[in-house]
Amino acid sequence: SVLRVAGDFKRNEPDKSELTLLFRSLRDFNLPKIVGDDLIIFMGLLGDLFPGIDVPRQRDWDLEKKIEECFVEERLQPEENAVLKTVQLAELLAVRHCDFIMGTSGTGKSTCWKILAAANGKRGLKTSVRDLDPKAITTTEFYGYINLTTREWKDGVFSLLLRECANAPGTDPKWIILDGDLDANWIESMNSVMDDNKLLTLASNERIVMKP
Repeated sequence: SVLRVAGDFKRNEPDKSELTLLFRSLRDFNLPKIVGDDLIIFMGLLGDLFPGIDVPRQRDWDLEKKIEECFVEERLQPEENAVLKTVQLAELLAVRHCDFIMGTSGTGKSTCWKILAAANGKRGLKTSVRDLDPKAITTTEFYGYINLTTREWKDGVFSLLLRECANAPGTDPKWIILDGDLDANWIESMNSVMDDNKLLTLASNERIVMKP
């Protein structure tokens, strides 16, 4: 993923040195995923690997403007850190199709993706969002199950939503928000969905493949 980001930087700025672009991709791609206590260590490691290099991050001013407008429309203050976290989510989604937004209650996790979805709409990217709490239902209700009496397959909520998104026309963003605590009971079957396979295999042997 870091190399992919570095490649995008190089195509956009062919005159920049590769070391500078690699430093920026390592820093900008990993900063959103590092907790505050580890930030000093991470920046120290980058300083050792790339001595004397410190370049500002690449900024999408149009996106930041749209995000600030959405904050104001929701009667929220577009503070610098809130805008930054929303921009970082957009940058991660451009590289990875599956991301985690983590934090304690009241830290703006839901606000972050809602504002980004609204900002995408202002940029002509109609973002469809489906939100559910995996902990509110059982694992069989989440993925689906085979009726042992009739041998018929019954779709779960997530498998139904994922199939709808996979079959939906167009290239606009389609998000499924799993808004709840992480739990091995439902996330253990998500490995092939979250990695580069982008594939969900159900108990019925059906395979749902997400669009690139």
